[in-house]
Amino acid sequence: MTIDNKTVLVAGASTGVGRETALMFAADGAEVIAVARSEDKLASLKAGAGDNIRVIAGDLTDPGFTDRLIAEAGAVDILVNLAGRTAHAPFLDANPDMWRGAWELNVHALLVLSQGIARGMAARRSGHIINISSVLARQVYPLTTFYAATKHATAAVTRGMRIELAEYGIRVTEIAPGLLDTELMDQAEHPAVVAAYAKRQNARLPAAEVARAIIYAAGTAAGTAPELIALNPHGQI
Repeated sequence: MTIDNKTVLVAGASTGVGRETALMFAADGAEVIAVARSEDKLASLKAGAGDNIRVIAGDLTDPGFTDRLIAEAGAVDILVNLAGRTAHAPFLDANPDMWRGAWELNVHALLVLSQGIARGMAARRSGHIINISSVLARQVYPLTTFYAATKHATAAVTRGMRIELAEYGIRVTEIAPGLLDTELMDQAEHPAVVAAYAKRQNARLPAAEVARAIIYAAGTAAGTAPELIALNPHGQI
């Protein structure tokens, strides 16, 4: 399927995989709506991509902003849910406020935005939702307990959407990357997590590789339903 002239909403588009994804869609002729909290980073994104990208700044955990975004976006052909935050810490030392913030963005905000956009897709009998989870959607490593829980939830939500929305012609895909070489990893603050990441500097996925997987999934034929694409840096176990 060509993505030329398709309207693509990329949530979490200011940095990392989101930025690369927005730029690749725009380069392929899509009309991109790039969403993130940082107005400055969105302005930088638009400056590098030109007229094919429209930027909307706001917090996806704010219901009022999400309602306005859905109304402003209009008819969206492809929704890419990339907004998220890490929640890595030893279980006994973890701050419950960190858990709450990660759940609200990684899971609840994804559900609310997807529901609003999917209603329009269902009315048009077409559309594609691409959710970004993690290899932690299917396993748990030390220091990742709650973050993995949010990604297990993302995988379950994605499968549920796929089952329920198929009758409306809506495709739903999960992209599950391994450890990323992005700013998301810089959110870690606990010394044990920082030390663990420092040991794995050479085993990280470039953001562009995950973006290419997203573009591939979006470009498959309408009768094809890519369910899961998992990517790992070589040597990750």
